[in-house]
Amino acid sequence: MPTIDSKIIIHPFVKGMEPEHLETLSKQAREKDFEADQVICHENQSAHQVYLILEGKAVVESYMARADDIPLQTVESGDVLGWSGLFPPFTWHFQARAIELTKTIFLDCPSLITACERDRSFGYVLMQRIAQVVIQRLQATLKRLLEIQSATAVLSANGESKTKYIETTQRDEKSVEAMLSEHPFLAGMSAPYLKILTEAATRAEFAAGEIVFREGDVANRFYLIQHGKVVLEGSRIESTATPIQTIGGGELLGWSWMFPPFYSHFDARALEPTTGICLYGTRLHEQCEANHDFGYDLMMRVTRVLIQRLESTRQQLVELHRLKGNS
Repeated sequence: MPTIDSKIIIHPFVKGMEPEHLETLSKQAREKDFEADQVICHENQSAHQVYLILEGKAVVESYMARADDIPLQTVESGDVLGWSGLFPPFTWHFQARAIELTKTIFLDCPSLITACERDRSFGYVLMQRIAQVVIQRLQATLKRLLEIQSATAVLSANGESKTKYIETTQRDEKSVEAMLSEHPFLAGMSAPYLKILTEAATRAEFAAGEIVFREGDVANRFYLIQHGKVVLEGSRIESTATPIQTIGGGELLGWSWMFPPFYSHFDARALEPTTGICLYGTRLHEQCEANHDFGYDLMMRVTRVLIQRLESTRQQLVELHRLKGNS
């Protein structure tokens, strides 16, 4: 019979991991099977596990009281379920339910967090993979939101940022490094890490209506918005732009630079005069690989933003379903 170690080694989530990192994962690993229609995790309940799916299928859903749950994505052999146990508030953002007999390996999140803090090289490698899982879930959820908006002719971009970002000095008087140090995304980052970012950064300005990037463009950079607003848009069948989310001052714009195939999945357009900082992802990839302490710090920050964006998108989906049900 295959051992749990041999089952972990062949899972796509760990592809390319060093033997010592695989050993760290194996120490936290247990096997768990779920019968058809059994709930794997409940939305808003405490999260303690990351599941590597070995066999079977499960549906990721957004729970709807007194209504059908909203299916978001189907996960199956080779996929990963869960990351909520690695980030505060350590609660599930979605519900997951087995469609058929589903065999998994689950990893203990508190132990993983401890291992990441002890070994930042392991932490960087793990967060790279977790971030990719979150991006896939976010993209699937945004696509689902776009489908519902198009079907119901809802054209308002909800989910606007609640971040309050106020510059303390005149923009033109500041260096890029000072601008970075004041941005909420980088709050608390050490001076050496800010220096690394500064070397990959430049100012960015967009006029109202200007395209920041288009769906299908090569993604090799991202932006820290200072002032203004940028809307993420998808296209309808009739090629009419459909707003999905609005990103404002104090927020991060762009995540497709992080992983293959490195192309943008949506359009981004400035709604009003917008200023920010452009960071070149290709250069930062190299720095992360050379300095795993820095890479772990950056990946943790990006992943937290992705999770917040995903939760905002989920709430938009729920609200649209409610509106649809009341119409």
